[in-house]
Amino acid sequence: MHSGHTELAALGDFQPADTWQVHVNHIFYGTKGPAIHHHFQTYVSRDHRLAYALAEDFYAHCGSLPAEEPILVQEWGVGNGNLAARFLDRLKEIDTEGRVYPRLQYTLCDYSQEILNGVEANTDLQAHGERYTAALIDARDPEGAEPGSLTWVLSNEIWDDLATRVLIKSQGTLYEEYLQPLIDPAVIEGDFNSFLQQFQNADLDALKPQPPFLDQIVWERAFQRTDVGDWPFGEVVQKHMETIDDDIPTPINVGAFGTLEKAHRLLHPQHSAGYTGFDYGMLSTAHLNRVGRPYFKLYGGQYTSMVNFPLLAEVGRAAGFQHIELEPQHAFVNRSLEEPVISLIELVQNHPQVGGMAPWDVDVLMLETLQALNTHYRSPYANKLDYPALPGTPKKQRKLIAQLVKNLSARGVPDTVAYVTESEVRTVEKPLRKLGYREKDIQRSFSGADAPIQFCRLTLR
Repeated sequence: MHSGHTELAALGDFQPADTWQVHVNHIFYGTKGPAIHHHFQTYVSRDHRLAYALAEDFYAHCGSLPAEEPILVQEWGVGNGNLAARFLDRLKEIDTEGRVYPRLQYTLCDYSQEILNGVEANTDLQAHGERYTAALIDARDPEGAEPGSLTWVLSNEIWDDLATRVLIKSQGTLYEEYLQPLIDPAVIEGDFNSFLQQFQNADLDALKPQPPFLDQIVWERAFQRTDVGDWPFGEVVQKHMETIDDDIPTPINVGAFGTLEKAHRLLHPQHSAGYTGFDYGMLSTAHLNRVGRPYFKLYGGQYTSMVNFPLLAEVGRAAGFQHIELEPQHAFVNRSLEEPVISLIELVQNHPQVGGMAPWDVDVLMLETLQALNTHYRSPYANKLDYPALPGTPKKQRKLIAQLVKNLSARGVPDTVAYVTESEVRTVEKPLRKLGYREKDIQRSFSGADAPIQFCRLTLR
């Protein structure tokens, strides 16, 4: 709680968590546009391996589709367009007989015109000009295609952004989380009351010139008794909460429920590859009941919620899907490459000294680890990694970081969250040992420690 901050001004009243979350995320995407990609990377921002795994999986499913009909795909929430570009690259490459790729119509759907503008400028995507279109469509909007017409729906890290309510159970009674945003008026340029009105009305054009303010918001929390009877899939939610221990904040991703219903309505009832969603959250009831696990995160002011995958699977069944596959995202990519994978950042996080390092020293370690891997790793795409030094980095480290970035290979590991295979890591064990990695650190990276929050794949058919 932040009740001691008397200098903070309220930006509105207490509201259920989803109300404010949706509001600030609308402002976040609407004012930053493609620049949001500076705040976080996803597994598909630069890398190709998840997209390749998807293309192979999708191609295998297309074998059972009628031979002549168009294959209609929608991606909901499109990021920078890299996932679509790499998916189409791989599909074209493996479709040697031209049975699938020439019939494909891939629609990139997003609710932000700013984001779509960024995608339209993606030159890698333009190589597939005949095969894709972009459309201003909200994943939460019931419309977007003819019912029963789509072959496949895909989304990556949208569920964590969509409306999420939070429940806590205590002695058989359910309580809902309410949020209130507060801010120091000194952060705001100009008249605070005018800003307050612009913020509450989500006046994007008026808010764009403001210095960054979303990450200055302080969130006050309170819990109120509630009845979930009139919530979407209220009965499913009620039953689900019976599996949750007392006093554990539990995300109820109501916005994601809407995407499952929409996908079920738009997908072809017989001939479809279903709806595949990737996100991070809790994979099992045991993870949901882990005391102290996070249930939300803030990135540059964006308010994201952990995804409750067991509940989404239950809602998917209630929405009419018959077959549900839920697994860690790594396991999905493992199968495609036929060997274990981790992201580069997971390797660095298992370095024995990383916990005591200054942030800029972690950056140096990250870049030196990249350099070690790049002696063996070869990307099919040229892509020089941009890695600016953090604000506050001392001069000596700033110079070293700039030098290390300059020496990075354009065909090297494309991103700090890119997938690397066990054989790629094992081949460069010697240079990694020089950086302080021990055999047990490498082993631990690949052992898939049972973290309460994981990247997961949910496919519903």
